[in-house]
Amino acid sequence: MLSQQPSSSDNDLSEVSKVTRRLKLWAKRPEQINSRILSAYLILSANSEDPVTENELRDAVGESNFDLNFVQMKNIAEKNHGKVFDVIANKVSIWPPVASAVEEFRKATSLT
Repeated sequence: MLSQQPSSSDNDLSEVSKVTRRLKLWAKRPEQINSRILSAYLILSANSEDPVTENELRDAVGESNFDLNFVQMKNIAEKNHGKVFDVIANKVSIWPPVASAVEEFRKATSLT
C-alpha cells in the first residue's frame, strides 16, 4: 500500500507560503535572531560583489546561537524558521522561490 507523502513541489509551495507569512512578522520584529540574520545577509550582499559566505554572515550577526538558528533558515522542516537561504560550498544565497518575499522584507525594513 502506498503512503500519501506530499511531493517535493507540495513541500516547496508550503514552505514558500510559510516564509512569506513569517517575513512580514520578522520585518516588524527586527530584534529577532532570524530577522537579524536575514538583515545582515542583505547588508553584506548589497555592499559586495562577492558572494556572502556563511562565516561572514556568522561574524556579522555575532551571536553564539547563530548556527542553531541559521540551520533552521536553510532547511525545509516542519518546525523550522522558514527556508530563506541556500548554502553551496559555504556560499550563501537567497532560496529562489522566496526571493520576491525577501525583497518585500528588504523594502519593509528599509535595508539597502
